[in-house]
Amino acid sequence: MPPGGGVGGGAGAVLDRGDWRAQLPPEARERIVNKILEYLLRHHPVSNREGLQELNKIALRFEGTFYAAATSQSDYIWKISLKIWTMETKSQSTRPYALPSNPAGNSCEDSAGKGKILNTPPSMASINNGLCHQKRARLPPSNQNENQNPVDYISQLPNDIIAHIFSFLTTKDAVKTSVLSKQWRSTWTSNQYMSFSLPPGSSWNPKSFIAFVDSVLLRCTAIQVKRFLFDAPYLAFMQSSLDTWLQFAIMHDVEEVSITPHYWHYNIYALPQILFLCTTLVSLCVSQCCFSVFSAVNWCSLKILRIEYAELNDEGMVRVFSGSPVLEFLELKSCQGVKHIMVESKSFRELVIDSHEFRPGQGLMLKIWAPRLLKLRLLGNSQGGDFSLDEVSSLIEAELNFNMEICALDKVKARADLVKGLLKRLHHVMKLVMGSWCLQALSLMGARDMFLPSLECRHLILLSTAGHKRVPEAIAKILESTRLLEKLFIQMTCTPNSAIGLKAERAGCRVFAGEEFWNLVKWRIYQCLMHLRHVEIVDGGASLLAWEPVLSLLKFLLQNALWLDKIVINSTNSKSSQAFEPSPQLEVGRILLSHPKCSPSAKVILRYPFQGCPSV
Repeated sequence: MPPGGGVGGGAGAVLDRGDWRAQLPPEARERIVNKILEYLLRHHPVSNREGLQELNKIALRFEGTFYAAATSQSDYIWKISLKIWTMETKSQSTRPYALPSNPAGNSCEDSAGKGKILNTPPSMASINNGLCHQKRARLPPSNQNENQNPVDYISQLPNDIIAHIFSFLTTKDAVKTSVLSKQWRSTWTSNQYMSFSLPPGSSWNPKSFIAFVDSVLLRCTAIQVKRFLFDAPYLAFMQSSLDTWLQFAIMHDVEEVSITPHYWHYNIYALPQILFLCTTLVSLCVSQCCFSVFSAVNWCSLKILRIEYAELNDEGMVRVFSGSPVLEFLELKSCQGVKHIMVESKSFRELVIDSHEFRPGQGLMLKIWAPRLLKLRLLGNSQGGDFSLDEVSSLIEAELNFNMEICALDKVKARADLVKGLLKRLHHVMKLVMGSWCLQALSLMGARDMFLPSLECRHLILLSTAGHKRVPEAIAKILESTRLLEKLFIQMTCTPNSAIGLKAERAGCRVFAGEEFWNLVKWRIYQCLMHLRHVEIVDGGASLLAWEPVLSLLKFLLQNALWLDKIVINSTNSKSSQAFEPSPQLEVGRILLSHPKCSPSAKVILRYPFQGCPSV
């Protein structure tokens, strides 16, 4: 590997980024502790319960030390494996194996980026002394002579397990595993999962990076490459190198390809023609790449396609759809140039349009024709154009969570008509998600356009801005149309205007507006009240003042819904409540509990994430 850690230098170039501890399931840590305990019992057998408990404490402290010190999930697993191997061979005084070098003769740095070889961790005795200074029971000595007959348990792992471990690692980390055991010195060369990633902003040497990738591919002995991932900076002179790497993956029957170049000076990577003729490709994700060079498409196995920040055209998309007969999922994010999406495939199931770019001269209307489509999601900021659903008769789930600027009065009615037209084409869906912008557009409809088309929706999700004054009007129009509604979900998004704190002195004089409004529209939504059973509210930390519109709705439903089973209030607020001022969620729960209810079985449930806060 080249100096600087290979794929960009430093131990930060890992695949699993973000809060990896929150993503690690508790049962995974339990399995690792059990493995450590098995090792201790194998070398320190005990015959009583007290000895077993002492070994369990040591295993927990052993795992906890590396869990707290690790920088990623792969680093956590790698350090524990290295430590167990070191103790297994009893060779603290022996120099560990050096990492394999590339053709240039450079050796890999350690995980801290400070040396050429990995330093041997301390022994088990030193770890135990550092973790706990209290007196422990003496453990019985091992019956095995491990110094004469060391056993390499890591080398005994099945090849399938090793391949599964490699699937979670970057190629850089997979090369590092060569120090774990004698067998693993060259095991990484058969790795079927190639991941060359580097976080944006990291220091790197382009020539060293290219040499590292070339060295890895030259040593590769895998018959098939299941995954090829490139997520690193890209310069113009790297075009031929990236083409060669892709060709290598394609010649090895690659199934998953992900290309995310980080551009410097706005270089555009043109996808090679050979990629469009890859018959083994199952999943493809490309970002900031050029599609203008392809002439034919043969993706007979492709099921998942994601395209981000690309210039497309209708002719090219027709070739993509005709050459992808088993395509199931398509996502277009921040793409432009597409005016028609026409898919006749029976396998096509889900379409996501995120932040579509409408530009003059390229069409201000995106038309969707997909008779077999089951799920449609319109997301993000889509300025300057409209959506048209020509044929979506098979849809069972739809999400309208996009937004468009409304700055001129003459566009208010046009935006409201857009949402109303989309709902007309989605009248048959069973699950409907509506974003804050669509709700606001409906609330601006005049009396002449008040009534919406009848919807067959059973599950309705509303993403509302907390404190918006016209939220009740929009919700009333939706409830009036969803006469068979059974489950209502409202997520309140907290904004700076709606997060105004309530003074402590106002705690005793709260006035909730909106009850008169709901009594006036009761005759319009009475059919919805005949079927509604479940209501759930998710609060992102709104104040009690911002809760007023939604609270008035909850009180109305509690008093008029005949078969209401429960009202659930979920709080996601990260701020703990003050002792002198009860949280808004608790206050809302108390108000609802004391309010009359129509259904005898109706329950009010408050879920609060902090310890010590009672649940209602």
